[in-house]
Amino acid sequence: MSLFGAHFLRNINEYLGILNEDPVDVQFNPSGYLFLSSEKGAEILEENYRVQREQGAKVALLSPEQLKKKFPWINTQDVALASYGLENEGWFDPWLLLSALRRKALSMGVLHCHGEVTGFNYVTQEMVTSDGDPVNFRRIHEVIVQAQNSLETQPVECMAVVNAAGAWSSKVAEMIGIGCGSPGTFQEFKLPVEPRKRYIYMFHCPNGPGLDCPLLIDSSGAYFRREGLGGNYIGGLSPLEEEEPDHSNLDVDHEYFQQKVWPLLAYRVPVFESLKALFGFRQLHFQLSRDKVCACSTTF
Repeated sequence: MSLFGAHFLRNINEYLGILNEDPVDVQFNPSGYLFLSSEKGAEILEENYRVQREQGAKVALLSPEQLKKKFPWINTQDVALASYGLENEGWFDPWLLLSALRRKALSMGVLHCHGEVTGFNYVTQEMVTSDGDPVNFRRIHEVIVQAQNSLETQPVECMAVVNAAGAWSSKVAEMIGIGCGSPGTFQEFKLPVEPRKRYIYMFHCPNGPGLDCPLLIDSSGAYFRREGLGGNYIGGLSPLEEEEPDHSNLDVDHEYFQQKVWPLLAYRVPVFESLKALFGFRQLHFQLSRDKVCACSTTF
């Protein structure tokens, strides 16, 4: 979370409050992020700490002994270094924030259309650079939208388009030809955004960490945080590249928690050996492709 992000959430009604309506509450829970590192990652963690401190973030490095003293429920074996956020960190309900942003935009005159983008209308234009090179580009002037529960489409005029489709941004970009062009042109390269399905699990442990429980990110990649004050927690683990789940369905792999996530959590927090899994849900995230190279071209 950025410094301004924390300020924004703490003072959210100054930004998203609407006259004569209920105050905005996105259930912001201030709490530190605790990153644990092995010997292999300690140098990177220390470098990140220096950058954060230079930018004004209030974070602290903890030795294994300091970590054990502050959080005695953590197994510090194989932990070489830890980084803990002292202020301006926490979690909130993203759906409540999105809803508040939408309501504020509508109150300021923004028009909202609920539908699916199926294409774009554009004109192709040519310009000449200061070096005399011709540059071809497409200017979008209409977005084609299929209304919800309808087979009809409607063009929506626009001056500019923001591709904020998240995991499906690459698919939307293909509608304008990005990733479908001839070799040697800018449009040859796909937008390097790929959908990724991630499982998040809720579990219960009545003797687990209490109010001082941070959002813990283990050196193994497993993570968890408390959910309320009733002994409930949520956590998960991003899979290895070769274990990426199929994102075309909504299924949740409960065996993944039993076989991959739980053992890592129980190792780091021994009291979690007696946890009880409650349920799981999935979210679609996006990942920037690591093997894509940005290139410049005179054809856009």
